[in-house]
Amino acid sequence: LEGERERTAMVVGLSGIAPSARSPAAKSRAKHRATMVLMISDVHCEERVKPETVNFTNDYSLAVCERRLAELSDRFMFMLSHERAIADIRRVMIWIGGDVLSGHIHDDTAEMAQLAPLAATRWIGQRLRRIIDTVAAEADEVIVATNSGNHGRSTDKLRVGTELDHSFEQNLYLVMAAEERNKNVRWQVSGGYLNYVDLDGFIVRCHHGHAIKWAGGVYGVALPASKAIAAWDAERRADLNIWGHYHTFGWLRAARYVANGSVSGPSAYSIRVAKAAPERPCQGAVVIDHGRREVTKAYPIFCDGDMANDSSRD
Repeated sequence: LEGERERTAMVVGLSGIAPSARSPAAKSRAKHRATMVLMISDVHCEERVKPETVNFTNDYSLAVCERRLAELSDRFMFMLSHERAIADIRRVMIWIGGDVLSGHIHDDTAEMAQLAPLAATRWIGQRLRRIIDTVAAEADEVIVATNSGNHGRSTDKLRVGTELDHSFEQNLYLVMAAEERNKNVRWQVSGGYLNYVDLDGFIVRCHHGHAIKWAGGVYGVALPASKAIAAWDAERRADLNIWGHYHTFGWLRAARYVANGSVSGPSAYSIRVAKAAPERPCQGAVVIDHGRREVTKAYPIFCDGDMANDSSRD
């Protein structure tokens, strides 16, 4: 009897509740237009890094470079497909930012090189062509923006006003641009240290990075980079700054910059001279949302499958 009284009270308590109309499902919003950027720099394709010189944290050769570039291409295309689920990405910008070869700028650099500079230039050009063709097959528009680095030069010391006149990389870019066969690919080869790319009013400032001096300590490159950006903005403001050179990926949203990693990975120079913590080989990817007019994503694309063990290779 007590149980029946409780059930009766429950029914009576619910009797005054009227059903509410179900709210209509929210309409899916239209995807914002976006541009995806693939950052390629600091490949140092012909440099040989022997494991014993870097505490067995790396092993780099032409064969390894080939595998890492192929992995980078595959992973970027996967991420492009992934990002298209949430953004309307029809344009891809490929930034080739310099130091794609190491060159013979120092005696030890020449001793570690597996190819002479001109041969290395031809070798890396073929691999860059494969990446460009792969992206061009899956995009409506491709912009290839370039910068020359401090390694691929024919002089012992860096030049300023005539730096590009002595650059193997600059010559490679100009030849590849002249021989471009994809109708949807446009090259923007820099004629100076800075390369400004206009993406529908969103300005990307590109450079290799060797004009920014490492501050050391906790400041690293952030403080000198911020000063350089402020100085360059006084002439022409950019919405995003991208560079490489320091082989360390980083995104500082407030300072509007994305720094690229490297394909070559740790080297004897990075350990002994730069005193940098070993960073696994990676390159950068950036998503620029034109509806928001800002970078909504920036992340590393790792190309270190050759360094992984069998259990984690996938």
